[in-house]
Amino acid sequence: MSRFIPKQTYIRIFLSLCILFIAVSIPFVYLMTHQFSIYAMKQIDKVNKTEIAHSRDNAKFIFNKLISYGLNMYADKSIKSWMTAGAESQEAQVEAIVAANKYLATEPFLDNAYLINMRTKHVIDLKYGILAFSQFGDQEMLDRVGQPRSTYLRFFLHRLNGTQQLALIIPSVPSGQQSFGYLVLLLNDKLMQQYLLKEDAGAEIQSFILDKNGQVMLGQPAADDLYDGLITLSSNETGSFTRTYEGETWSVQYAAIEPQGWSIYHMAKLEGIRADFVSFRTRMVIFVACLIGLLIVILFWNSRRTYKPFTQLANQLESKFGLHQKNRQRDSAMDEYKVIRHGIEMLEDRMGQLDSSMREHRNVIKTEYLRQWVLQGKLASPVEQYLHEHSTLFGHEGLYISVIRINEYSAFNKRYNFTSRRLLKYAIGNIAEEVARRSWHAEAVDLGSDHLVLFIAGDTIGMDELVAVLEDTRRQIEQWTQIHVTVAVSGQRLFSDDLRIVYQRIHELTMLKFIASEDKVFIERDYEDYMRRAQPLDDDLLDELIKQIRMSRADKVTETLDRIFTHMQEMHYTQSKFQLLLMLYTLFKTFNKLPSVESVEDIENVLESFDTLFGVREWLENELHGIIHELSNRKSSSRREEIVAEIVEYAKQNLHDPMLTIEDIAEHVSLSTRHVRQLFKETFDQTLSDYILQERIAKVKELLISTDWPVTDVGMRAGFQTKSHFFTVFKKATGMTPSQYRDKQ
Repeated sequence: MSRFIPKQTYIRIFLSLCILFIAVSIPFVYLMTHQFSIYAMKQIDKVNKTEIAHSRDNAKFIFNKLISYGLNMYADKSIKSWMTAGAESQEAQVEAIVAANKYLATEPFLDNAYLINMRTKHVIDLKYGILAFSQFGDQEMLDRVGQPRSTYLRFFLHRLNGTQQLALIIPSVPSGQQSFGYLVLLLNDKLMQQYLLKEDAGAEIQSFILDKNGQVMLGQPAADDLYDGLITLSSNETGSFTRTYEGETWSVQYAAIEPQGWSIYHMAKLEGIRADFVSFRTRMVIFVACLIGLLIVILFWNSRRTYKPFTQLANQLESKFGLHQKNRQRDSAMDEYKVIRHGIEMLEDRMGQLDSSMREHRNVIKTEYLRQWVLQGKLASPVEQYLHEHSTLFGHEGLYISVIRINEYSAFNKRYNFTSRRLLKYAIGNIAEEVARRSWHAEAVDLGSDHLVLFIAGDTIGMDELVAVLEDTRRQIEQWTQIHVTVAVSGQRLFSDDLRIVYQRIHELTMLKFIASEDKVFIERDYEDYMRRAQPLDDDLLDELIKQIRMSRADKVTETLDRIFTHMQEMHYTQSKFQLLLMLYTLFKTFNKLPSVESVEDIENVLESFDTLFGVREWLENELHGIIHELSNRKSSSRREEIVAEIVEYAKQNLHDPMLTIEDIAEHVSLSTRHVRQLFKETFDQTLSDYILQERIAKVKELLISTDWPVTDVGMRAGFQTKSHFFTVFKKATGMTPSQYRDKQ
């Protein structure tokens, strides 16, 4: 059998690699395509779930918005005055029509509206004018408004002249109690479908909304059996299932729309997706077959070029080191490997001895230079030249600075002596370097306090991948040294950047663990994300406390503190401490100080000095009374500050209302418009209109970063009445369109 085996090493390697590659590639293709099909189906299902949830949320928002809009319209003085009037008045009719048309013009989802006066038996149809009941063309609606309704503020289907529309009656009284006047809203069915439902010209996707009885509330008409059994299968609030319709399998996603009691459905055909998977598998097999043929040629050329010189190398090593083959009967290829291996081992041993004596000296100098780089921020020319020669960090696209801080460092100092601490930190640095160097280049530096700095450099380092490696680093450190650490890392930096500033910022970022109580690798955006996401124990309570302090109401401050600390007594220790730290931070930032706290960093030390929550409460009450005393000395009129605070609070609470005006605010605080403008201008050195616009822009920025809502929805949520006005104002304020601003974040 051995005579059929080639003697040449490169031919053996070539044949072995060919067999191995063919044996692995074919099963791998089938396994990969199978796993891809499973993964793709899961991703499609996940995308469909996301889309159905988004459609449900859009539907909830639109329906709730239209209900709110209808209630505002119903509450309009001109409209309500006409609907409840005992006799017709031309002046009242004109005012009601003008007011109603104003509302109708600002809401594109409304197709028409009826104003019905049950006393005078007249209807204002916004398309055809005012009509008596006998002349009104929609007699079915007249019959419906007076009937008792079992649900409150629910949309229903209404047919007029063969056209189906969603409608809403206000007021909608479940008891059936009669009202003098009714407002009926008729929705634009085509626009609602376009906005809320998917449309697929190829009929691959069907979208519709059904009520609890299976009736189509919104969507294109279809065969009756399309909807059969859907309600029975939709027992949960949201979910998915498959069904067969007309011989084809459909994937069905659904979600409940509350409080309407409806469900929204997306149906997609699965046959086309499966056919794509089979086609993909066929193409992959053909591609791999071609690739195998090409690689066989490359393997042969590479094997011959790479391994043929082995015999020559073995002969040279044998001559150099005096090696002789002892077993001539053995395969010559095996002897070649033995000679080469033995010669390399001898060379390696000699080189190791030489390198060991030099490495220790080089590492000391390199570490000291890296420490100088961190502390000074910039590289001096001799230092930079030395690091270029002896460190692998340079010559890559980006540099990342990571800080590894030892938790509970005071206990760490007490537990170990100076020598032990140095050895442990040396071990931490070695572990960090070893884990990071599996993927990139890394150097660790001990700065002599509670933390180390880890330099990481490489080409095209992804932040997610970097965080995963550092998370593994943290786990390895805790596993091998039993020391808990907090890790933070910067974004990509240039080698020419001031590293001292970057280092200080990342070192401060490790302190976020005390506030967030999270075992994770912190990145630079975590602090902003955390502050945007974290909320005090009760926004209203903290806002009320700040308001009472500004109004110098000491008794109310005490009462509010009692409510806050009573709630904190029901929390766990860590949660209570977290809420205390966040509340003190907010108070410090709001009033620029606390009497016995010099800086934000001192807040943690203050909390550490108290053993009980009661002690913190007494201390904080004294601090706030001190602030009240100082504010009282600076205030010329407490009533003036109270009014301004009330103006600001009302403006913030109604920021989302596009109809908010200064006249509304003045009416709320029972002052003239001129006086309100003057008070606000004197207090904040800006006009109230500019303040409202500034707050709306800030709200838009927040929503653009924290949500994936469409830009037009964001503008609407922030209180902008029209899309054009929203885009113009935002670009003037930021120099960018909303979409550009979101992409830049």
